[in-house]
Amino acid sequence: MYLPSLDRFDATAALAALGLLVFGYLVYPTHLVQVTVWLSIFTISVGWLAFFLWKWMYDVDL
Repeated sequence: MYLPSLDRFDATAALAALGLLVFGYLVYPTHLVQVTVWLSIFTISVGWLAFFLWKWMYDVDL
């Protein structure tokens, strides 16, 4: 088996996480927003990992 190539969904997840970090630490840096940002990034990363593993296990090419 091989690792699937990165596509637009992978880039979207990475850009969303970076955008949340910028918002949480530069735009509105309060503790509650930063905790919410990190919980959102965790949720995005778990969803991305599930999607990536699905692509890898079932050899899906989107």
